[in-house]
Amino acid sequence: MEAVAEKKKKINHGRNIRIARTCQNITQEDLAFRVSMSQSKVSALELEEIIEDPVLDKFATALNIPVGFLKNFIPEEAMNIYNQTMSEPTLTNTSAENSNDIVTQQIVGEQENNYNYPINDIKDLYERLLKEKDKQIEELKAKLK
Repeated sequence: MEAVAEKKKKINHGRNIRIARTCQNITQEDLAFRVSMSQSKVSALELEEIIEDPVLDKFATALNIPVGFLKNFIPEEAMNIYNQTMSEPTLTNTSAENSNDIVTQQIVGEQENNYNYPINDIKDLYERLLKEKDKQIEELKAKLK
């Protein structure tokens, strides 16, 4: 029961909207136009942990993503899955299994091509967010001078 409560605590709908928006290089103003809201309302919603389903549906439609992403995505879990996948030992064939090597290599190669690791997208997103924050700080410093 505590695990369910802890998982609910980690889900942050506003953060997920921001992740989806910035991964698609969409500004708050553009998203606000798409969902018929003001930019300040979109900004406020991106800071909210829990957002009502009808509002999430509007954002999912505007961003052309499944509403389940906005409701359930937890970056920490994605990182854990990625780390587990990367730390698992890879299986190799022994010399006695040489007849199967070519087939096995082809299958492994196809499987590697089918994996979609969102961690790089998340990393890029956080880097862009940090740059945007730094830019805003510099602009505020300039205004104060």
